Amino acid sequence: MKYKHILFDLDRTLWDFDTDARETIREIFYNCGLDKNIADFDEWYRTYKMHNVRLWKDYALGTVTRETLHNTRFYLAFKDFGIDDKKLGIKFGEKFVEESPNRTTLFPNVHEVLSYLLNKNYQLHVVTNGFNEIQFRKLEVTDIKKYFTKIFTCENIGYNKPHIKFFQYVISSLHSSKKEAIIVGDDFASDISGAKNIGIDQIYFKPKDAPEPPEKPTFLINSLIELKNIL
Repeated sequence: MKYKHILFDLDRTLWDFDTDARETIREIFYNCGLDKNIADFDEWYRTYKMHNVRLWKDYALGTVTRETLHNTRFYLAFKDFGIDDKKLGIKFGEKFVEESPNRTTLFPNVHEVLSYLLNKNYQLHVVTNGFNEIQFRKLEVTDIKKYFTKIFTCENIGYNKPHIKFFQYVISSLHSSKKEAIIVGDDFASDISGAKNIGIDQIYFKPKDAPEPPEKPTFLINSLIELKNIL
């Protein structure tokens, strides 16, 4: 096999971000007594997700800062439900950043697949747009850091996926060629298109119920165990 380096996205590829984020937010929501003012948690959570997705897209494009993302994503959701309290939004966000990395829900077969790839002598690396204090904690508590040679974060590189300079930095740091690397990720724009634009092969981990991709990746999988058939 021509590949030497496998680049793994973390959230929604290895770590079940959606499950753990929802449970963390739900716990904070009720612990703060917010159900007294917001009757329907599910409806409020959908509103939060809408703001969060938009802010993360803006952050990836460099149009908002990390601080803005942290301080406004919950505040905007509260404001939509009649609670105009910026301090509450900031406090809620701080609790989320503190507590969410301690949850340990991985997708099925993560340890089996990563062990298999190491035994095949691939070098495994993480490439993530997440923040350092959260991502490194996730890798520790889920006991998967041991599989990876290098951890690449947007904070350390100074660029977010899908920026070409993010991927150029990764390949340069590996002292390898882009033809010897392949990425595994769930975000088509950030992971798949970003890698494709620089000439890195891609394995699209298609999320459940996601629409068909806008263009064909090198490979497409619906579960991580399928990596054993490709690699």
